[in-house]
Amino acid sequence: MIRPKSVVNACVFTVLTFSSFITTADTVVELEKRIQQLEILVDKLSSESAAVSDSDGMQENDEPDDEVITRSISDLTLELEEQHYLIEELIKKDENRMQVSGYADVEYKGSDSPGVSEEFRMHHLSLFFTKKFDNKFKFFSEIEYEDAPKFDGINDGSGELEEASGTIFVEAVNFDWNYSQLINLRAGRFFSPAGIWSEDHYPPFVATQERPMHIFRIFPQFVDGVSGFGRQYLTDLISVDYNVFIGNGESSISGKKDLNSNKATGFRGRIQLPLWDEFNLGFTLYNDNEDSANGNADKFAYGYHLEARYHNISVQGEYALANLEFSDDALDYDREGFYAQFKYHLNDWDLGYRYDYYDANNLGTNTVKRNSIFVNFHLNEAITLKGEYHRNQYQNSSVDDVGFYTFSISTYLGN
Repeated sequence: MIRPKSVVNACVFTVLTFSSFITTADTVVELEKRIQQLEILVDKLSSESAAVSDSDGMQENDEPDDEVITRSISDLTLELEEQHYLIEELIKKDENRMQVSGYADVEYKGSDSPGVSEEFRMHHLSLFFTKKFDNKFKFFSEIEYEDAPKFDGINDGSGELEEASGTIFVEAVNFDWNYSQLINLRAGRFFSPAGIWSEDHYPPFVATQERPMHIFRIFPQFVDGVSGFGRQYLTDLISVDYNVFIGNGESSISGKKDLNSNKATGFRGRIQLPLWDEFNLGFTLYNDNEDSANGNADKFAYGYHLEARYHNISVQGEYALANLEFSDDALDYDREGFYAQFKYHLNDWDLGYRYDYYDANNLGTNTVKRNSIFVNFHLNEAITLKGEYHRNQYQNSSVDDVGFYTFSISTYLGN
């Protein structure tokens, strides 16, 4: 039979051993293991104490065994409380530390057009930097390295480049102030709150590497400015959310200054309804009275979007139209686009189809229709293999229809 003092000595040895574990990333895990072992030891000592209470035996010159065990249980219980406190502090400290994550993807591309080479593409390496200062303020940025950028300078002090390829691009850099679920503010550069794909476009989480044709061509890719956003629950199952924003509008020098004093404004509203497993409807409005990216036209755009899921079937679609008016009325035109996408999920597989339509200027010669099929296999929660085929049909008879395909692997670089 194990004597109580032997158990106490084992406890002391275990506590000292675990006290030597001072790590960074694995500290919380080690502390949780330590708590589990201490809890086991406390339970064992409690059992020993009960056994001693039923016995009249006591060794000469020894403290009563039940007093030794009781004091040991008290010490270990205090130790347990300290470990719980340490875990809480470590988690709080970890939440306030700069977090680095991101995504990456590699593609193999080809086309059925004569003379087009098949090729590997080191498409994206995007890094996210997130900093939570407290429960109210946080910071987010995304830096994208596209097509494995390489820049070689001439070593003569001229500052000129001898060779350059790829792109390094700050896609987002902003600060959030979270007052409540309903009222939040964001300042900096952020993706335009327009429809679905504009914000939810990261390769590991979307069906295809190729985005719908009208995305970023009607509503701008991002806004340099401020926005207010939030959500309100009308019932337990019905909620509405909003995002209203103002910024510089599109230009060739975004990030530094605005080319004019007019500001672009926009609004996105969305309602979540208790239909099927998921059902969201929304609309977007956007206005820029002097759009520098489109010949200083007065631009007004609007759009609608839907996303729904019923068991293994997901549906999403977006429609958008931009009206561009110039000082010369003869130059006015509309830009229009939409897509409808259907996806079936089975175990780790996604199978789907998407129909796209895009008209750059409603003149009847720039319309493109695209049919796409895709299959995804999720190796795990972070890594996805994709295969997709797209075929473009052009209204302009002088342009041949073309098909192209992409095989890719994409991964999310985060927890």
